Amino acid sequence: EWRAVPYWLAPHVNRDATTTTTKEMTAVGRACISRWVVEEILDRFFHPALEPSLSSQLKIIEKNLRRFAPHTPTDEDKETLMTKISNWRLSTIDGLQDMLASPEASEFRNALTEDLVKGLTQSLMVNLKEPPPIGLEAGVGGIVELAVGVAANIPLESREVFVEYIMPGTLVNESYMKVEGTLPPLTNPGEKVDDDSTSSDSAEEKGEADRESGKDVPIPSTQQSQQQQLQQLQQQQGKKKGRFGGLMTSSKKPPQGPPPPGNPRGVEVSPPQVPKEERVRFAAFMAVEVRGRSTLVKAPVYI
Repeated sequence: EWRAVPYWLAPHVNRDATTTTTKEMTAVGRACISRWVVEEILDRFFHPALEPSLSSQLKIIEKNLRRFAPHTPTDEDKETLMTKISNWRLSTIDGLQDMLASPEASEFRNALTEDLVKGLTQSLMVNLKEPPPIGLEAGVGGIVELAVGVAANIPLESREVFVEYIMPGTLVNESYMKVEGTLPPLTNPGEKVDDDSTSSDSAEEKGEADRESGKDVPIPSTQQSQQQQLQQLQQQQGKKKGRFGGLMTSSKKPPQGPPPPGNPRGVEVSPPQVPKEERVRFAAFMAVEVRGRSTLVKAPVYI
């Protein structure tokens, strides 16, 4: 039923995935829904039973408490920050009891759920064939209702529950990721599309939060392009050195001394191989953890 692969996943999915019968597009669908739920629901609203603009402002304040906090080099500092944020969240919930218990609370929640169902449906239909699959909106409605229920319970937790969608390019960390191996290998990836409309504030906030958790943060596209240019320049300089350096070394060879100790035959010893760092191709679901405590749900990722 897919017409195209979402732009942010295209470089990590084979070009013919939409025309072949594989599990690749099933995983793509789960990835799209998971990222949307995290960014548009769990990471945007403090509580779904509040007026939406107030709920959004409170969520921004909660994230800013961590974003603008001083550096926490020790476990004690991290624990202090987590306690500070948890206390603020629980105190805020206590101060909002009259709003959460009012008749308008259920109206706000129902209206928000309805808007989110429309938003996720439209987000999926951008890349789906016409007409849309039968029962699409009903299926999306069930997913949104579950996510809204989770969003209503997270602020009530005394622990700091952190939900994250793992973006492509993140270093694999098995403490909160589970590597899956059922997708076809990436042999014919799609083209990368640079989109400046991606929320830089959201990415920065996630990066700050991830650094507090000791997680790897994907390199922004601007930094990637700068690094690629630097690598190309270094390669060009290396080629120049190789051409002229070959002439210099061929004209006069340095005298060969005795082989170094421990290598009596003069056999060249190759340097030890550095293990290759594996990066996430894309994740099919989100990761859920209690900061500083344990991982509740490991994100299924493909490499």
